[in-house]
Formats: sequence, C-alpha cells, structure tokens
Amino acid sequence: MDEYEGTVQFGINGKEYKAFFYGEDFEPGQNVEIELDHLKYPLEWDVIFRENKNKELKLEASNSSDWSYYGYGRITNVAPVTATFGDFELELGEWTNDKNIIGEFIYWKIERLELSTIKG
Repeated sequence: MDEYEGTVQFGINGKEYKAFFYGEDFEPGQNVEIELDHLKYPLEWDVIFRENKNKELKLEASNSSDWSYYGYGRITNVAPVTATFGDFELELGEWTNDKNIIGEFIYWKIERLELSTIKG
C-alpha cells in the first residue's frame, strides 16, 4: 500500500483551515470524522498567559506555512492541558497540573496542524 501525505483543506463554521496528513487516502469533497493534533512551538509561560489580551477564541493562519497557526484560546482542562480555540478543542500536552489555569485565556503557536481520520 502506498503512503499518502500532503495538505487537506477543510471547513468548520464557514472558516477554512489547512492541515498536514500522512497515511490517509482522501477524495475531494469526502466527509470523514477527523482528529486534530499539532506540533507546538515552545513558548514561555508568561507569553502563553499574556498574549491573548482580547480574550479571543480563534486560530489565525501564520505566514510561515500552510499548516501553521497562532492560537487564541481558553483552557478547559488539565492533565492533559486542553484548550478551546473556538471551532475546536486541542490537547496541548502535560506541561502543568495546576487546576487554577482552567478558564484562563491563552496564546498558543501551532507549528503544524495535523489531521487524521477516526477509525471505526
């Protein structure tokens, strides 16, 4: 079996996003259930909690690549740290277990948004 990789463009609530995929075989216009993951860009604690001054919930495309985004979100859980970015939620890893950050607005840099299908 050949392995596939490339860029998938998808829409949520009228907004377009692009993500990297590997090992999936997609057809144009195909509807599938997906999972999103990401490679993060390392940020200092104070940057994460200081740079979302407007308390936004969104992903904003970065100019560095098709799959790169600036995330403006809100922490919804710890262990693992999870945040909502408006249209979807991402697990951000195990970098704290401090429940006091739940509800805090954050800035997050996504180096590469990754997409895979949910296997049934």
